[in-house]
Amino acid sequence: MKIKRLLLILSCAGAIIYLVPFTLFSDDLGKANKYYEKYDYKYAMEIYQQVMEKNPTVEVAEKLANCYRFTSNSIEAEKAYATVLTFPGFNPINYIYYADALKENGKFEQAKRNYLTYAERVPAQSDEAVKLANGCDAARIWLENPNLNIQVTNESGFNTKYSDFSPIPYEKGFIFVSDREFLKPLTDKRSPKIYGWTGNPYLKLYQAETKDSVFTGEMKLTLMPEQINDNYHSGPATLSADGNTLYFTKAGVTTVEEKPKGKDVVFKKAIFYSTKQNGTWTQAVSFPYNRPFEYSIEHPALSPDGNILYFASDMPGTMGGLDIFYSEKLGSGWSKPKNCGSAVNTKYDEVFPTVRKDGKLFFSSRGHITIGGLDIFSAIGSKDSWTEAENLKAPINSSKDDFGIYYFNDNLTGFLSSNRPGGKGGDDIYQFSERPKEMFFAVEGQVVQKQDGSPIEGVRVFLVDKDTGLEKSLVSDENGAFKFELAPETDYLVRGDLDKYFNRQQGQITTKGATESTVYNVKFEVEKGEEAYLVRLNNIYYDFNKFNIRKDAEADLQKVLNFMKTTPNVNIELRSHTDARGKATYNMELSKKRAISAENYLLKAGADKERLTANGYGETQLLNKCADGVKCTAAEHQLNRRTEFKVVKVDPVITYVPGYTLNPIFPLITGTQ
Repeated sequence: MKIKRLLLILSCAGAIIYLVPFTLFSDDLGKANKYYEKYDYKYAMEIYQQVMEKNPTVEVAEKLANCYRFTSNSIEAEKAYATVLTFPGFNPINYIYYADALKENGKFEQAKRNYLTYAERVPAQSDEAVKLANGCDAARIWLENPNLNIQVTNESGFNTKYSDFSPIPYEKGFIFVSDREFLKPLTDKRSPKIYGWTGNPYLKLYQAETKDSVFTGEMKLTLMPEQINDNYHSGPATLSADGNTLYFTKAGVTTVEEKPKGKDVVFKKAIFYSTKQNGTWTQAVSFPYNRPFEYSIEHPALSPDGNILYFASDMPGTMGGLDIFYSEKLGSGWSKPKNCGSAVNTKYDEVFPTVRKDGKLFFSSRGHITIGGLDIFSAIGSKDSWTEAENLKAPINSSKDDFGIYYFNDNLTGFLSSNRPGGKGGDDIYQFSERPKEMFFAVEGQVVQKQDGSPIEGVRVFLVDKDTGLEKSLVSDENGAFKFELAPETDYLVRGDLDKYFNRQQGQITTKGATESTVYNVKFEVEKGEEAYLVRLNNIYYDFNKFNIRKDAEADLQKVLNFMKTTPNVNIELRSHTDARGKATYNMELSKKRAISAENYLLKAGADKERLTANGYGETQLLNKCADGVKCTAAEHQLNRRTEFKVVKVDPVITYVPGYTLNPIFPLITGTQ
């Protein structure tokens, strides 16, 4: 009996020993999932790591990988998503997440393959996936070919092992955001609250007073007052032009709205503002469109005149994720927010807007073509009307997250924030400076025959400054080419030689507003017959079997007369033709009479006889198929009854070949002709 009791006890003990680890494991996983649902990713990932060692599943693998992604740890995210792809039944979206991590780590070819794999697995999303794959090629090129005129320097004397970002000038220094551990007043014995997403203290707004425009170890650092910093997150911020109104992001805020009953709600972000009165900041006031239980409003940015507030939000009306919205000042209030439109926003996140003093918008995006994570873009316009977003490329952007840009008044220097390699903490503040560009402008072109595109030498081309009327000229070389250097911020007219051509060709070119060195390209096409330039007059037609000048031909003949008066150094040959009807010998005589008829008209009008010749060519130079025996309409036959004039070729007075070499990196832009 005692033996049976002993065996029963041992059996129960063994069951307890077997079941307890499983029970503890289940409790740990449930705890991790609660952390995950509350965005406490730092705490969740620590448990998921342990669970993956004991009992790995695709669900835990995906959540662990997501924790790394949400905390911007692309190195670990790459490893974790690679593990996810080894499980059967994983969600194909993990190909995208894996590719994103690879791209952030500079592995563009591997990223491209995984984007394309997703396109194969999810055909409905193939267009977007192929776009992402193709973007890897641009990303690699941008990263490998940085703008050497821009220097980016880590403000190492200022940054910490924590996140420091989004500085804006204020008084004798700057206001910026940081989650650093800060020395509290001696009377404050409380430990700083920890944010479960990062495992660091909550973000706060700090004021730094410095001796110059850079951060050094010698500065006075103070925490912004309680009216601005509360128990949760504060920042980033934007200031009014007079420095007396501060708009900033807050999270976990308390508003007049009541928390929905029966719901465990995680507070979203909201915008508040405070004004300085008698040197003291007032209690922060909520932006009227905050709905922290429904959606986020964050990252405020004021227009230079303070009348437009731009911000990021996932409110109704977003194209996906966070979009840039704007609200206009209406007296003491603000208009209902509107989306800034598809030129700026995508179905992914657009965040951290800022508006430069000249009104140019800068923001960060994941949805446009990027080098890696968030890239900084620019656009010109206002409200919901913008030019296409432009990637600032390297070195402003890296393969990691780049955001929080601020330009100083010179529009060439400023700050940006990034978690790129080489920093001291999660996010660091960098100063950038751009050397003024030594821009080069020129126009190059070619004169060619319209018929076959062959070059024409000796054509004089004029460059006219439209503002001053100053005129330059040169002649085309043996390749029909010509080149002029251009001045910046100038409107020009480029035209062909009116001394040789009756048909006028010209191009409008402007360097005003150009921000890149540019060579403008124009092409002049002229008609040439044998050794002369041939011009067909539009309306010198004749009635059947007639050689008298019709009334409708007088206008074009008057143009020939005007041309002869303005170009005294060339001779004109009048060339008349017939259609193919009738005998060839008769048509030859008729064409001569038509040429002489045109010549007599010009002589009576005052033309110089020594500069005119008249020849007939009968039916030997038809313009269409209407030869003998071919049935044609009256209009087709009339096309052949015409008079042309050709300008005898004039030898060039000078030959000019510009003494510079075209830089192959300059873009060629087609000008008007």
